[in-house]
Amino acid sequence: MKKLFTNKPILITVIAVVLLLVIAFFSAGSRTIPWVENAVGTVLRPIQTFAFKASNSIAGFFGNLFNTTEADLENAKLRQDLAMYEQDKLDLEELRRENERLRGMLDYAGTFSDLEYMTAQVIGTSNGVWFDVLTINVGRNQGIETDMPVMCGNGLVGRVTDVGAGWCKVTAIIDSSVSVAATVERTRDNCMVRGVFSTSSSSGLELYYLPTDLTDLVPGDVIMTSGIGGIYPKGIRIGTVEEVMLDREGSSVNAIVAPSVDFLHLEEVMVITGFGGEN
Repeated sequence: MKKLFTNKPILITVIAVVLLLVIAFFSAGSRTIPWVENAVGTVLRPIQTFAFKASNSIAGFFGNLFNTTEADLENAKLRQDLAMYEQDKLDLEELRRENERLRGMLDYAGTFSDLEYMTAQVIGTSNGVWFDVLTINVGRNQGIETDMPVMCGNGLVGRVTDVGAGWCKVTAIIDSSVSVAATVERTRDNCMVRGVFSTSSSSGLELYYLPTDLTDLVPGDVIMTSGIGGIYPKGIRIGTVEEVMLDREGSSVNAIVAPSVDFLHLEEVMVITGFGGEN
C-alpha cells in the first residue's frame, strides 16, 4: 500500500479509474439511491469541476496547435508588425517635436554672440501648483555651478541653486524668492521683476521699482533682463506686461507680467556657462 502512494503513475491511474467509476455511477440513472448519489456528488463535485476545466484547457491547447492555419499565423504577424509600426510612428513624432524645440533654443541662443551654454533635459519638477524648481540632467561633472543662469528658446527660466554630480536644481523666475534686474524693451527703463504667488490658472511675475514720472509703461510692453547684477546676461526675454497699476502712494508703477516661458510644459533648457568673456 505504501508503494502505491509513492508511485505517482500508479496513483494517477487509480484516480482516473475512480473518476470513470463515478461517472458510470451517475449515468446509471434511477438505479442509484438518491441520498447516496447526493452525498457522493457533494464530495466529488470539486473533483469533477477540476477535471472538466482541465480537459477543456487541454482540448483547447491541442485544438489551437493543430487547427492553426497559415492565414492565422500571417494575421498574427501582421498585427505584430502594425503594433511595431504604430510605436515607431509615435517615437518619430516625439523626436520631431524634440528637434523643433532644440532648434528653437539654438536659434534663440544664436542671437547672443557671446554666450557659452550647455543643453539639458528637465528630469524633475517641484511638488506644487507651479513648477518653480526644476531638476535637470547636468551637474558638477559637466562643469555646472550655482548661480549659472538658465534659459530656453522662449526666454529666461531661472538660475542654478543646487548642484549634484550629474544633476542640478534650477529655481525658476516665477518663484516668489527670485528677483531679476530688468529693462522695458520699448522705453529702456530699468526695473525689477519677481515671482508672485497666484491662485489663478496661470503663474505670473510682478514688475516694480518703476517711478511714475519716468515711464509710460503700457500692456504689451516686453520685459528683458538688464544685465545689472552680473547673474543674468543682458537682453533675455522675461515676459510681457499684462496689467499696469500704481502703488498705494502713487509714487511708483507696478505691473503684472506674463512669463515668456511655459513652465508647465518645459522639457529642455540651456545652462549658460559663460557670457561676455566670462567662463
